[in-house]
Amino acid sequence: MLNFFDCHCDTLTKALSEKKELYKNDLHIDLERLLACGRVVQIFAIWLDEPYIKNAYENTIKAMDFFEEQKNKYGKYITDNFNDENKIRAILSIEGGEAIEGDLDKLRYFSGRGVRLMTLTWNNENEIGYGAMTGIDKGLKDFGKAVVREMNALDMLIDVSHLNERGFWDVCNISQRPFIATHSNAKSVCNHPRNLTDSQLKAMSERKCIVGVNLYPPFVDGEKGSTDNILRHIAHIMNIMGENNIAIGCDFDGIGICPEDIGDVSRLYILYDRVKSVWGADIADKMFYTNMLDFHQW
Repeated sequence: MLNFFDCHCDTLTKALSEKKELYKNDLHIDLERLLACGRVVQIFAIWLDEPYIKNAYENTIKAMDFFEEQKNKYGKYITDNFNDENKIRAILSIEGGEAIEGDLDKLRYFSGRGVRLMTLTWNNENEIGYGAMTGIDKGLKDFGKAVVREMNALDMLIDVSHLNERGFWDVCNISQRPFIATHSNAKSVCNHPRNLTDSQLKAMSERKCIVGVNLYPPFVDGEKGSTDNILRHIAHIMNIMGENNIAIGCDFDGIGICPEDIGDVSRLYILYDRVKSVWGADIADKMFYTNMLDFHQW
């Protein structure tokens, strides 16, 4: 049995767009496979692909409604109540601040409906700032700085995955609370714009933040995403941040290809076993489960 707290998957919006159920499907994650594990906490992100960004707020609400519908339909398996040990505990996040359309009231609305995290940008520019893939060397916009302050006030976690480096440093300077990179790796191990520099990792460590290790092969090694190379990222991140500031952010259903040995969530135990064999059960359990439980008042 594998206990895990996964910081990021895109299964919710993929299931919605492909008209599939959360309980059983042919995606990377479904409730049936999660139930075969041990204690599971899964963060379900609402990610809006290009066709949906034009009406981002409305489309995010549609995804939230689908999430509520699925929770009601499969309530015997899934809950947002952390006191219920016998069900999959689900947390809702938003991937890409396009969803709030430059309006703090919309951010407050999402918070009121149970969204606990928001990734400030996806790969593109939005009203908040600039994604890491834009190549733009500018920090957060004025509205983005206001978003950081408001998310602090709402006790929403700020997610810096996808954000460009200048925007990251603005978050460091403005946020009064620890933040998270839900699905990012180490740039020193794999030189990809989506990965974090050693300076960023050090700054996050000093602020008691968390990094969720991403399984997407282009972010792992640019090749097959071997388990050995995932371990290299883990070792590098822990060397800088320590054993209490690392987690997993698999990015299942948001990635076109999976690592060579981990084709879906049912194979995640392979990575756990490798981490356990190298660093021991205590560190493996921290990375896969308890670090995230202890990080925030869920």
